[in-house]
Amino acid sequence: MFFKVLFMKNTNPLEDLQEIRRMMEGSSKFLSLSGLSGIFAGLTALTGAWFARKEIITFRKKYVFYDLQGRLKEGFWELDKRLMLIAFLVLIVALGFGVFFTWLKARKSGSSLVTPLSFRLVRSMMVPLFFGGLFCFALYWHGFIGAISPAMLIFYGMALLNASKYVHADIKYLALCEMALGVVGMFYIYHGLIFWSIGFGVLHILYGTIMYFKYDRK
Repeated sequence: MFFKVLFMKNTNPLEDLQEIRRMMEGSSKFLSLSGLSGIFAGLTALTGAWFARKEIITFRKKYVFYDLQGRLKEGFWELDKRLMLIAFLVLIVALGFGVFFTWLKARKSGSSLVTPLSFRLVRSMMVPLFFGGLFCFALYWHGFIGAISPAMLIFYGMALLNASKYVHADIKYLALCEMALGVVGMFYIYHGLIFWSIGFGVLHILYGTIMYFKYDRK
């Protein structure tokens, strides 16, 4: 980058300054993150929430039968297993879309997807997500099921905020919205699926759409 700056033509100082800024940003930020990744992650989350709602409705219909048969605990465990499976599938599919669209954008721009910068980005996100996952497991262990969804939103927002120094600064707004939504959700723990759908579904779609038209189409 130093030699590019050194031999840069001085015919238009403003353009030269913009080019220098672009090169410096490209060397310090991971710019291959695609807005389409956010859109499809949001659609995947909404699809998963729809299936989760169906499972919850089915369980409520069978609640009396489980209770009369003395199998209420077993019924709750079956519901938990189905919801965890849905959550796992949503995570895998969303990550798959994310990697795929980010790879396409990196290929189009001629940049590499696997760089020391991308590893720093992943590491900065994984630390809050790891401890957040343990915290959510502790909530489940102690039976605080309603607090899991808000906790997921808060820790996810913290992970995004921690990683914002390596990507576009706009992701800070998504991070703050996720954390704020999680805090509000703590006061409405019986509507956790709604807040989860808004945070991981609607906000992702909105953010991904803005990023796509702001950066990807250029």
